[in-house]
Amino acid sequence: MTTFASFTPRRTLLATLLAGIAVTSAGTAAAAPGEVVISQLYAHANNSGGQWSHDFVELFNRSGAPVSLNGMSLQYQSAAGDSWSTVAPLPDVTLQPGQYFLMVGRTGSGANPVGEGDASNSALDMAGAGGKIALARIRSALPAAGGASVIDLVGFGTASRFEGAAAPAPSVSNSIQRAALGCQDSDNNRDDFSSAAVNGPRRTSSALQACSGGPVAHPIVVTCPATVQVTPGSAGSALLSAVDSDSIVTRASISSSAVSGIALTGFTPAVAIGGKAEARLEIGAGLAGGRYPVQVEFGNDDGQAESCSVTVSVAGELTIPQIQGAGPSSAYGNTVQSTRGVITGKVTSGFFIQDVNGDGDPSTSDGLFVYGATTGAQVGELVRVTGTVTEYRPTGAPRTYTELTNVSSVERLGAGPTIVPTNIELPNPDLARHEGMLVRFTSPLTVNGNRNLGDRGELIMSFGRREVPTNRYAAGSAEALALHRANQANQITLDDGIFVAPTVIPYLGADGTVRTGDTVHDLTGVLDYGAWGSAGPGFKLQPTVAPVFNRANERLPAPSLPAGIKVASANVLNFFTTFTNGQDAWGRTGQGCTIGNRTAASECRGADNLEEFVRQRDKIVASLIQLDADVVGLMEIQNNGDTAVGYLVEQLNRATRPGTWAVVPKPSALGSDAIRVAMMYKPAALTLSGGALADANSINNRAPMAQTFKAANGARFSVIVNHLKSKGGCSGAGAGDTDPGNGEGCWDRTRTNQAARLTSYFIPQVTAAAGDPDVLVIGDLNSYAMENPISHLKQSGMVDLLERFVRPNGMPYSYVFDGLSGYLDHALASSSLAPQVLGAAEWHNNADEPETIDYNLNDTVQDPYRMNAYRASDHDPLVVSLNLTPAWTDVTGSVKVAVSGMTFNRSSGKYSGSVTITNTGSTALTGPLQLVLQGLSEGVTLDNRSGMQGGAPYLTLPQASLAAGATVSVNTTFTNAAKRSINYTPQLISGAF
Repeated sequence: MTTFASFTPRRTLLATLLAGIAVTSAGTAAAAPGEVVISQLYAHANNSGGQWSHDFVELFNRSGAPVSLNGMSLQYQSAAGDSWSTVAPLPDVTLQPGQYFLMVGRTGSGANPVGEGDASNSALDMAGAGGKIALARIRSALPAAGGASVIDLVGFGTASRFEGAAAPAPSVSNSIQRAALGCQDSDNNRDDFSSAAVNGPRRTSSALQACSGGPVAHPIVVTCPATVQVTPGSAGSALLSAVDSDSIVTRASISSSAVSGIALTGFTPAVAIGGKAEARLEIGAGLAGGRYPVQVEFGNDDGQAESCSVTVSVAGELTIPQIQGAGPSSAYGNTVQSTRGVITGKVTSGFFIQDVNGDGDPSTSDGLFVYGATTGAQVGELVRVTGTVTEYRPTGAPRTYTELTNVSSVERLGAGPTIVPTNIELPNPDLARHEGMLVRFTSPLTVNGNRNLGDRGELIMSFGRREVPTNRYAAGSAEALALHRANQANQITLDDGIFVAPTVIPYLGADGTVRTGDTVHDLTGVLDYGAWGSAGPGFKLQPTVAPVFNRANERLPAPSLPAGIKVASANVLNFFTTFTNGQDAWGRTGQGCTIGNRTAASECRGADNLEEFVRQRDKIVASLIQLDADVVGLMEIQNNGDTAVGYLVEQLNRATRPGTWAVVPKPSALGSDAIRVAMMYKPAALTLSGGALADANSINNRAPMAQTFKAANGARFSVIVNHLKSKGGCSGAGAGDTDPGNGEGCWDRTRTNQAARLTSYFIPQVTAAAGDPDVLVIGDLNSYAMENPISHLKQSGMVDLLERFVRPNGMPYSYVFDGLSGYLDHALASSSLAPQVLGAAEWHNNADEPETIDYNLNDTVQDPYRMNAYRASDHDPLVVSLNLTPAWTDVTGSVKVAVSGMTFNRSSGKYSGSVTITNTGSTALTGPLQLVLQGLSEGVTLDNRSGMQGGAPYLTLPQASLAAGATVSVNTTFTNAAKRSINYTPQLISGAF
């Protein structure tokens, strides 16, 4: 919704009390008075060890006159970059002489709070080692080298551009600060800045700083309405006031040209320093319709003056379609108008009205939002409203939304006729022609996103389910661009009519959820426009009829795949046994988490305390039990050796039975990140073959982990768990890693190089150690299906199992972001393993669920948590079933086995016999051949056994193979102290154990 514009008085007379620095160290003229400079910055909030909660940039008016920031921006460029990747517009604020201003940027995890800034922009994410910050007099991106629009430039650390020479880089604890509390400006960053403990940071509310060393003259603070509105033939008035904290306000007058019918009356001067002076602006009833800008000046006993502008508007009357017009904005913008309409909906920030008849023109809307007004009139009443026609543009919006603001009157005219909703549908590339109107979607709509349900009461709705373009097509391809455009035209945000966090979370079903994929029919409401969630502004529907959701996307049990060895991949969303409050799962205090060489509670992620941890743990345990896999690769688990994964295994064994699960012991390299990948397995199904391996190469910010397993039939295969670099946070990104805007996000080159390292080095290392080519690559690869890292793996011979098994039956997805679905979690098999895969599937127990039902406490007013396996993470797990080709085959049916009688050797106390085996088949039996003595009598030991298999001794036959009709005999020697009857069932196996 539109917010009222803040009023900032304009200085008209100010004694020049302050003098700026006149000469720089280079001897050239310094910036003229009135200059605002960058006085301090901190750039380590998102870096390892950063001690402050946010990046920030501080500005300072070092001159002796007020300076307006209107139209300016702060812009960031990486140290070696040529493009200004972040443009942070500054608000329409006037800085007084010696006044600071604070822009707060990217959020980090530091313990020291920066606090609320005068403005904030989360995209301001600066690299700690070096970068460039420019104060620009424009709000569009600067040219690469900055140019004439640069007011001030600070290049720090390794920056390639700067004034004079580069300033030092900030540290995890220090900011860089302009000398003389911001007053010095020699046009040389190195001389003007030093690294020191953060000062403040300072903001507009901080004490003023006089660069001359003398006292700062405080301005007169004037309070005036921006607009005074009256209807034709009616009189009106407005109260104006002024105070001065170091002087007495003694006079007031209209300083603009005289207008008959407008006068300033009833001036009351202040009676003391800091006192309030008041005057009333009177508008006569005979004033003709129109807009009249009036300037009123207040003065004090020190000869200072401040003035403010008040627009007096005498409204005309237009229909709503006339106000809306057919163009992208109203032809009556910034004029005061009256109009009539029936109230169709009320929200916390205003109400919607619609023309009784409309104009029959489909290109002009018949509805209008009235912002910031309250009325006792109810939905269905006809009203006459007077206000300013305003074009509201939310931050980052490509278009505006016509509203009435600064409302002076709402007249109730009785019951109006029934407004029938206008039928519309999605996809719809032109919702603008229905803005403000009562509409009904005739097409059934599907929930596509529920991330902001708890904090904003919003659901992203579309016709059908929308897929991430790069989940289906190559980034930048014509097909991907076409799908992007189709997605853009196929969305509406269902809101809840309030613009604060809801006290009761809307739209949750009886089972405590509303899932992505659920549907609603005949969605009816008024068409709004504004910010929604984290994906920028767009059209929103404020419902006038309570939506009824259909559980079209049921909560299903874990996937049922053909029987085999099952391998699962599960992102457990920062499962830490150490919490952000310094406690841990065992009740100890003063604990911390480690990133690199730094250990602190602030480095921990996930649960904030034991209560949250128990809720998180129980959901994860329930999820993993239902998956019922034989091997599970884990991502986002605390990097504290095997402590966190060991705790999880203990809890799983407690919930099932002791010994069901075991930890795959950690490899030697775990990486320096706070999280790692890990593995666990079921010893009853598999045994470990060798130790775990990891690739500690610096390209891997989280080292991949591999383990070779041996199945009961002797088959071996290796699992490699991966967690490639995230798509978010481009700070420090070089060429190929910045966000190209095509869906790949940040760090695509790094992820592709990580995939290349996997295929060129780590997979060959793993298969060589295993002596077997069968490899399954699983994990959160932070890449959608058709992006470069996955394409590289497939071009290297890996088979994408979700494309093979899931795509033919529907869209594969494991993650939902901004109302789009795709899979970041993958399972890819080597060419030798792929034929042995029986099936693969995702379990949609997480990504479709609202974030608000997870384990976190106090993030919403209402706590909808339920202990079950749903929303255990933000990623869906996946599972693969393997029918492994056995390493050996039972060929007993192809031979005749003759067992001789036993003889006893008195001198040795041993029993001896022989076994004769004849190949009765028509083909040779390939070796090695193993004679297994199944069911050997208890207490009897085969002394000359070659080994044990499944609890039974076996002998390896001397022949490598046995031709058709051929016979081979082997001797057996037994220890039989109890002198029992020696019995067993011979079994012939082809293959090695």
